[in-house]
Amino acid sequence: MSRLSFRPPAFSLAVAVGALALAACSEGPVGPRSLASGDASFSVTGGPASPLTIVSDGSTQFCTGAGQQVNGNYTIPASFGPFTSCGTALDLTNALTNATTGYNPGWSQPFAGSSWIGFNAKAGPSSDYRANPGRYTYQETFSVPTGVTNPVLDLHVKGDNVVAVYLNGTLLDKQANTDCNDGEVAVCNWNSDLHIVQNLTAGTAYTLTFLVIDLPTGAFSANPSIGGAGADQWGCTTRQPQATGTIGWTSTTVSTRPDHVITGGGTGVGISGLGTAGQAGCENPTGLDFAGTVTWSAPSTTWCSPGFWKNHPDLWTGFHTMLYSDLGSWRAALSKKAPAGSPDLLTVISNPNLYGGPATNSVADFLSNQAFGTPIGSGVESCPNPSDPRFPLGGSPE
Repeated sequence: MSRLSFRPPAFSLAVAVGALALAACSEGPVGPRSLASGDASFSVTGGPASPLTIVSDGSTQFCTGAGQQVNGNYTIPASFGPFTSCGTALDLTNALTNATTGYNPGWSQPFAGSSWIGFNAKAGPSSDYRANPGRYTYQETFSVPTGVTNPVLDLHVKGDNVVAVYLNGTLLDKQANTDCNDGEVAVCNWNSDLHIVQNLTAGTAYTLTFLVIDLPTGAFSANPSIGGAGADQWGCTTRQPQATGTIGWTSTTVSTRPDHVITGGGTGVGISGLGTAGQAGCENPTGLDFAGTVTWSAPSTTWCSPGFWKNHPDLWTGFHTMLYSDLGSWRAALSKKAPAGSPDLLTVISNPNLYGGPATNSVADFLSNQAFGTPIGSGVESCPNPSDPRFPLGGSPE
């Protein structure tokens, strides 16, 4: 098997969070970030003025339950995950770069801020020729704050041998289900950037599931047995493990044997004893690297007071006759002095002494939401000039 040396250009995770530019209005910061409960992945980070950052590292979930780690399974389903009760992955940085024991089988440098991750396999890291060929599963969880607009996932992924990415169980994208041999493809999967951009929904919890397929040594796409009968033979009889790697991403060469191949494995023969202590043949390095962001636009906080709307009825003619009772369950109760019946919005806001300040604030909340998209109950006084093009509200409620 031949592994190609490749160094991608530097990749920056810095993505600016869009803001709504409102003339003569102040904007609050993006709302607080939160992680889903349960198996939250703390390599998902974010601050009040930054996007969520999602990277592979030693806190990424590693799942080994039923169907999540399966020896000899090389298939990629349309739906997969999410899973619970996962552990954590192994950060492979030391295994790849240690000056004495390090061994890099040909992987490119990790994306900025991330690490190649894997697991321990047969007394060694999965970046060695030790792992059982089959299926391995990793996860990250995150939540998009409520009230934000245009949330987007922007993710970069690479894996050895193959990675498929799922969002809340639905397949987003996948690499070609192949090993990389003899120049068959220009760039191997472990050096190729699988770039995913996906729109998200505010106020929603998400789980990214990464299904990594570790193919036997020598597997290639022209082999008709991929995922089918006889797949355990692949190209093993003619394609042995590569003879050398490097220490990290230097030019320092290190031999595969004896330290990086399990005894009895990778001998150029078909797999025997798959998944057992005595397994022989076809072991292959495996690992995963990803980095990305979840960005969004901050919700508007622009709000015009009841007095403004009362003094400028010409700016919202389309809503004058809308009944106050139609505002929804969030509306404040009318004052005890209010006459019987259901008044319209113009009547309520024109008579605060009769219908009460809380009711007039409810009308102002609604009209500010219609004009600026300000979430109900979250605005602060920052009304623009009446000549602002977002006025007038001549339409009717949706």
